[in-house]
Amino acid sequence: MADLCDICGGELLHNQTTDLEVWWKGELIVCRGLPADVCSQCGEAYFSAEVSEGLDRFLAEHHRHRPTRYIPVPEYSAEVVLA
Repeated sequence: MADLCDICGGELLHNQTTDLEVWWKGELIVCRGLPADVCSQCGEAYFSAEVSEGLDRFLAEHHRHRPTRYIPVPEYSAEVVLA
């Protein structure tokens, strides 16, 4: 039996890569090309314990690494979004 997606109940999880955007201590960090099982129906990504542990280690010391690049990220207030 295939693993089911916790979000949509889909049965088709595929081993592929995905990107992760995470807020860490007030800073937006983007990690690209992480291996994950991804639901083909809704796109939810599931990381293995090994990948999750690697992410935890990286986030704790990410300032010691040089980013691949910096990207501009627009920010909008709720007032603008909900107007």
